[in-house]
Amino acid sequence: MSNVLALSMAAVLAAAPVGSLKVTQRHLVAVCLDAAPVREGARSWNTGTTAMALTVTMRNQPRTGLADTPAGYATVTFTPEAGHRYEVEVRAAPQTFSRRVWPQGAWTPVVRDRTDDRLVGSEPAWGPPPCPVVSAQR
Repeated sequence: MSNVLALSMAAVLAAAPVGSLKVTQRHLVAVCLDAAPVREGARSWNTGTTAMALTVTMRNQPRTGLADTPAGYATVTFTPEAGHRYEVEVRAAPQTFSRRVWPQGAWTPVVRDRTDDRLVGSEPAWGPPPCPVVSAQR
């Protein structure tokens, strides 16, 4: 009986959250996490130690006189480590930040391991999101 209890405890500990993931750029909108829809407005999650996939888009807020351009959807993957904190940031040309228009491919989401201060995510895969999109996330 004690072997069953030990195996059960090991399974619970393996599934328990061991780290954190946070979206830090204010215009960056999480759409899907591991192919499941993200609750509108959600910007942080607990992580385990299995590979994760986060699909994001950018919320365009063009300045007066600028045309709006679809931001597209980018999916990045990474494998969290126990006890680490991760943040999703955006890389783009400086004028993109001031114009507040994020054309697809002109911005790149990156996953940073804040514990080790290094980039850990994959190159983004551009395309339709792998989950239904909430209208506020378009």
